[in-house]
Amino acid sequence: MKVIGLTGGIASGKSTVSALLRERGAMIVDADQIAREIVQPGQDAWREIVDSFGTGILHPDKSLDRDKLRKIIFASEQAREQLQSIMHPRIRSLAQERIAQLAAQGAEIVIYEAPLLFENGIHKWLRPVIVVACDIETQRARLATRDRLSAEEIQRHLDAQMPLAEKMQLADYVIDNSGDLEDLKNKVGTLWDAIRSILPAPDSSRRKDPRARDRQPE
Repeated sequence: MKVIGLTGGIASGKSTVSALLRERGAMIVDADQIAREIVQPGQDAWREIVDSFGTGILHPDKSLDRDKLRKIIFASEQAREQLQSIMHPRIRSLAQERIAQLAAQGAEIVIYEAPLLFENGIHKWLRPVIVVACDIETQRARLATRDRLSAEEIQRHLDAQMPLAEKMQLADYVIDNSGDLEDLKNKVGTLWDAIRSILPAPDSSRRKDPRARDRQPE
């Protein structure tokens, strides 16, 4: 089984690339999805977050108000680091568990999708690593439209992550998602072919018992 990292800048389109790879047969382990699971009301991570940031970040049903929490952590590096210290060890542990489960099921290609792949050093146990990139104007426009952020908020979000140019330098493959969906599909198709080409060949190293090599049926 090959475990491949997938990351990118915020609003660069890594989730779209992930979905396109899933269509081609890859199994996906999504760090963002795991993050949503572990902060359900009553979970250990949820309790620590409420203890750290107060009940003001909760909806009436006790679920996290992500908009309020996001504003807090992007306004304070200390708050952001506190949240990461709660979340990332749990995300990593559960991701490793799910990757192991997929391996046991015979999965051939597993994509681990994580926004902070490089920042948290996860790329050290994943290869190859794919980075989804786009030009900064496209990135800003997508953030303004998707998350309804001001220019100042957009800049804080960008500053909170490793610069995209640095991620691209660390990547084995870079997908430029500055164009339209059809262009992206073509690029992901080419990427998929490249990934398939580096898979290990079927195991032919298992040799028969040499004592039986020339043995004829009796």
